[in-house]
Amino acid sequence: MLNFFKKFFYSKDTKEVNAIFPSKANILNCEASLEYDGNLYFNGTINGDIACKHLKMGESSLINGNINADWLFVLGEVKGDIMANRVAIGPSAKIHGKISYTSISIEPGAVILGNYFKRK
Repeated sequence: MLNFFKKFFYSKDTKEVNAIFPSKANILNCEASLEYDGNLYFNGTINGDIACKHLKMGESSLINGNINADWLFVLGEVKGDIMANRVAIGPSAKIHGKISYTSISIEPGAVILGNYFKRK
């Protein structure tokens, strides 16, 4: 199941942060909410909410805020609530908050400190 999600995040349409913000070299540290209409991969810290069509968080990423995405692949840490249609939680992920999803995949080793529920 994890490979199914990976193919969407590594497609030709995926934009790494260094393609969107060339000076950041794929490490994003942001003290505000971020909204991006496309596919985004990042490592770093966001202190604010994030809204994105497809989002992949690297192993060293941290979001202190809520996430709203169509597709979400988490390898890092989230301190906030998640609302996404499809969620894949990798083995290095740590989530503090509620997860609202349509489809979910949780790999062994992932830590969820909160609850998760399927949307109707």
